[in-house]
Amino acid sequence: MTKLDFSLVDRLSVPASLHDVDGRFLHMNASAESVLAKSIADMRGLRYTDPVPPEARESVEAHFRRAVEQRQPTDFETLFTDANGEVRGVRAQHLPLIEDDEVVGVLILAFDVRRPTTHPALDPPPQLTPRQREILELIASGRSTAEIARELTLSTETVRNHLRGLLRELGAHTRVEAIATAQRLGLLAAPPLRP
Repeated sequence: MTKLDFSLVDRLSVPASLHDVDGRFLHMNASAESVLAKSIADMRGLRYTDPVPPEARESVEAHFRRAVEQRQPTDFETLFTDANGEVRGVRAQHLPLIEDDEVVGVLILAFDVRRPTTHPALDPPPQLTPRQREILELIASGRSTAEIARELTLSTETVRNHLRGLLRELGAHTRVEAIATAQRLGLLAAPPLRP
């Protein structure tokens, strides 16, 4: 971890923390310190699950393990306990950091959600392709199939095929249901987490 540039984490506007592969805090930016009302000196060496309520830890640990063991970024909605002791909803991303073909740490980003998760997560979590994510963002912004096709320079049938795969992956039957599910799972862009 000595080769990692902590200044990159410091420049992020969203709360971000850097962890070793065992999940211990190595660094966090000012936004994360503000949300937790703790400095990195307070958190260094503690585990990433310390601010997570016990009922959410198993899920968060599974996402962290996936980032480390499978080298896959994760994007999910969970809970955490803020500086005031309140349980809040958060959309978290666990991003594996790979150096010399080895995972050397995990960067965790946190985004605000309107409310804590009240629905069970899909099991296994949806694995959207980059194109499906792109189409999800576009349907969430109200674009029609024809508008999406024009914007992405695809045929309308290709867009429909991606949309069918997206609906199937989210377990949804309509666009509205897909958008609602994606928002609940934190798959759509969310604002940064604030204190």
